[in-house]
Amino acid sequence: MTLKQLLPLFVLLFAAASSVSAQNVKKLTVTEKVKVSGDLAREPMVAEAPNGDLYVTGYRNGSTSPQLWKSTDSGKTRLMLEVGTVADGADGNYDVDLVVDDTGKVYFLTMKFTKVPEDTSNFDWSSMKGIHIALGQSDNGGEDWKWDFISQNDFDDRPWVTLASDKSVHIVWNDGNGVHYRVSEDNGASWQERPKIHDLGGSSHFTAGPNGLLAARVSPMSASGNRFDAEVDLIKVSKDLGKTWNSVPLPGMREWSPELGKGLPRWVEPLAFSEKGELFHVWSEGQVLKMGVWDETQSDWAITTVSTSEQSIYYPFMSMGEDGPLLTWVSGMNETLKHHAAVLTQKDGTWHVHEMTPTALPEITSRFGMGDAMAVGGEYFPLIQLQNGDFAMITTVQNHKNQDYGFTWWRLSLQ
Repeated sequence: MTLKQLLPLFVLLFAAASSVSAQNVKKLTVTEKVKVSGDLAREPMVAEAPNGDLYVTGYRNGSTSPQLWKSTDSGKTRLMLEVGTVADGADGNYDVDLVVDDTGKVYFLTMKFTKVPEDTSNFDWSSMKGIHIALGQSDNGGEDWKWDFISQNDFDDRPWVTLASDKSVHIVWNDGNGVHYRVSEDNGASWQERPKIHDLGGSSHFTAGPNGLLAARVSPMSASGNRFDAEVDLIKVSKDLGKTWNSVPLPGMREWSPELGKGLPRWVEPLAFSEKGELFHVWSEGQVLKMGVWDETQSDWAITTVSTSEQSIYYPFMSMGEDGPLLTWVSGMNETLKHHAAVLTQKDGTWHVHEMTPTALPEITSRFGMGDAMAVGGEYFPLIQLQNGDFAMITTVQNHKNQDYGFTWWRLSLQ
């Protein structure tokens, strides 16, 4: 048989092989979706306790105290917890972060920001700034709380809390004068302020890994956008539980605009460690979402394209699952806006992207009621892996026209 005669057979065999491969690729599928109505919860966070209890937080600028919900039935129902009053130190209405340690102790980090009045016609938007960072701790499932101020400086911004491999608690934030850093080595009973991780830049993200590893993403934008240091764009890594830090060059390319609202939207530039100590970083290059993997044995980052789009890709977020990174991001704007989520797994050195069907969320509209077009609902939304192997995702509900507020709990699985 000649090559010309064999060619159709090759094509047929290739098509069959491709079809079988496609059928075997698992997809990230929504198995449960619960809407929790009530108070607005922007830029939410979610954490699971060792006993399976789930905690969700998100901010509302007009709130008088930080917001925290708890579920004891795998997310089907949720109770809003009383975390204390302003007099108790429970004073926050903006950026939040949340972790639960292996004893079930909850660390709830929140930031106080200028409140926006209901009538904004004469409001001076340039006056807005961060005021302080506060930390709440509960070791009895959220029934009782102890609150401390981590910082009380003008322009305090974007705090993160993480648990290191030795169980110590680490917090970073910025205020336009660098990335500040505090540590507790006694389960939150006392705090030690350490030297700044970097003298300039913003605390874009913060994560912990095995064997004393920590990593901080330092970006040009800080102090809620009031300061921009164009020369600052890097990752700082510590191998000794934050005692010393070294700079790691960034992979890929990215552009920052010194003015909020111009250029490709950027804020959180997420990091995560694998159990082997590999450092993962995700970033957008316009219409391409990329992921880099680095460890000390490599001379450079190994870069993978996660997703491409005809629309702009922006606001990625990441956590680490059992088999690889868990990612969320958005693409497009207004009528083309979609929310995305994906689980990545690796086989034979190749990363496979198991993506949820890109989803339009009409329940999220303009932040200040300035229109009915779809909006992102914040600069990130989280996706974590649960102890039973499923995945939990939280998106905000923000529709001023319908006076509809809250958040949506999503359960997803690979099918």
